[in-house]
Amino acid sequence: MTVDDRLRTSVHHPGLDGVRAVAVLAVLVFHAEQNWLPGGFLGVSLFFTLSGYLIVNLLVTEFERNGSVSLRAFWARRLRRLAPAATVVVLGVVALSSWLSSSLEQGRIRGDAVAAASYVANWRAIAADESYAEIFANASPLQHMWSLSIEEQLYLLVPIVVVIAARIGLKRQGIGVMFAAGAAVSCAIAIASDGFDRIYYGTDTRASELFVGAALACLLGPRLERWALSINRSRAIIGPIALVAFVVLCRLVDLDSTWLVSGGFTAVALVSAALCAGAIMPGAVRTVLSWRPLVYIGRISYGLYLVHWPVYVWLDGERLDLDPVPLFAVRLAVTFAVAALSYRYLEMPIRLRTRLVNPRVALATFVAAVAAAMTVPLVVLAAPTTTTIDVVPEVLSTIPPTVVPDTSNTGDGPLEVLVIGDSSGENVALALSNGGDGRLGVVSGAVIGCPLVDVRMVFLRVDQNQDTDYCPDNLLTIADHATNIDVLVIVASVANQWDYRPLDSDERVVVGGDRYRADLDRFIDDVNGVLAFGGVPVLVLESPVVGDDPMMNGDTTEPRAAWNSVMRSWDERWHSVAVVPYADLLADPDSEEGRLERPDGTHLDAAFGERLARESLIPRLREVLGRTLEEMRSTGCLTDAGRLALSACRVSS
Repeated sequence: MTVDDRLRTSVHHPGLDGVRAVAVLAVLVFHAEQNWLPGGFLGVSLFFTLSGYLIVNLLVTEFERNGSVSLRAFWARRLRRLAPAATVVVLGVVALSSWLSSSLEQGRIRGDAVAAASYVANWRAIAADESYAEIFANASPLQHMWSLSIEEQLYLLVPIVVVIAARIGLKRQGIGVMFAAGAAVSCAIAIASDGFDRIYYGTDTRASELFVGAALACLLGPRLERWALSINRSRAIIGPIALVAFVVLCRLVDLDSTWLVSGGFTAVALVSAALCAGAIMPGAVRTVLSWRPLVYIGRISYGLYLVHWPVYVWLDGERLDLDPVPLFAVRLAVTFAVAALSYRYLEMPIRLRTRLVNPRVALATFVAAVAAAMTVPLVVLAAPTTTTIDVVPEVLSTIPPTVVPDTSNTGDGPLEVLVIGDSSGENVALALSNGGDGRLGVVSGAVIGCPLVDVRMVFLRVDQNQDTDYCPDNLLTIADHATNIDVLVIVASVANQWDYRPLDSDERVVVGGDRYRADLDRFIDDVNGVLAFGGVPVLVLESPVVGDDPMMNGDTTEPRAAWNSVMRSWDERWHSVAVVPYADLLADPDSEEGRLERPDGTHLDAAFGERLARESLIPRLREVLGRTLEEMRSTGCLTDAGRLALSACRVSS
């Protein structure tokens, strides 16, 4: 093939498959929370730039060869390449979510599935004010689909721009200048925008990365094809420099690197463009990236990206009970197996037209599949709760109850319990449910990583903060169950011992400080107001010593003592609130016995938790509940009508 022939046709470069492999491997490592590659999320940026290079090179080459571009054919190829696997993943996640996810999680996945199927997942994330930094907390198995949505949106726009530019007389170089200008405009929009997540998820703010690749295709594409046929040492150095620079960026950058949203992503795109060029030109980088295993990983990279995050979300350390390294190995093995099967039996047969050969049948199948992906989640997954409490507790206390629970059931009688709190609440609720004998009904409204107070952010780790948008409104949860329960049990351990940023300011509220105590005191006042019309008492489980994680805030002596002090003050201020001793039931988490009871230092082993609940915790809860109800009756806190008289429930100063 002559140089001119190469310029008129699309030439496959194995080294670019290797670039795909580098990109997807960076993402796989980052999402596995491997601390040695905190910037692995830049693999997505590399994907964007490579995609821009490939699709614009194809479009401009087609126009130069034929004098026109078939948008219909281009979009048909894109649909055959991208839609089948993505649609199957969405439907598969929905099916598994109905089995593996709680109703609260299903409410989020429901919306994520519809957004992913319609390729607007990134804008849904922006509208929901989702933080990318919280991807590891209460993760949705479709949370990664935002990047595919950006690509699909740009795949609609870019071909139209190329066709219009070509028809008004712009040649390849002119189109390249236009895309370079577009990258600059996108970068400027990012710099002018406010908020990391708006910039991270925005199509307009991330378009610069794809536009840089498009500019490379137009400004240097023909030269790269010529350079690919001859060795030039001065040019060959570009590849190694770019590869080292990209690896260093992935090693040093993290989600707190604010320079990324101030033009940094465009700078990363320039490095990615140089790496793509290095993968085409002869040299060490092209040789390495053309290694057959890397080429294969690159070819199945789309499937790897699609399936890895659902695999990571559901095959977690708690479910598999594995240490980080073997857990990572299992996740990779499952991800590669599923992606390889998808590539061979789903993606390639449709892409090569050995299946769905007839265009009309293919289009009808695509429309039906997308329709199913958008409607099935609405049918099979639980709807999110959208109601909010917009009346003060004093007003709630005047609402007559639909059903007045029988609060005399304390000894061996039936008892309905609602548990709220953090992951320890989930854990204890499971133990109570498993340890009950049929006379204890347990509903868990506890969610991992969520404090009792509604806040904007928690400072959960030395090196990581976490937004709490996913956390439930505890007052709303209580109100939903207030007429059907006999007692509310609060189990909040480490998550209530973190500093936090409140909703109404940017201050850092310190555990044990005045604002911390005031917020929690206001919370328990509101809880009693919500429970007043049902006459429901509150039991608060003492926070025990947990295994100390040096990277985790809040699991040390001072914050635990501060939280327990707040609990005791609640007990002293309210006849309807009582603290349940709990620490004495557990061994030191660092002892041999303690490691058997709580393998991770915090959460009860399932078998031990069931035994503890049956033999000790449930009898203790019933005993404390009995004493609390007696105190409520004797003080007039609990009226004959089965309500709380809030003025009588408050202990007089």
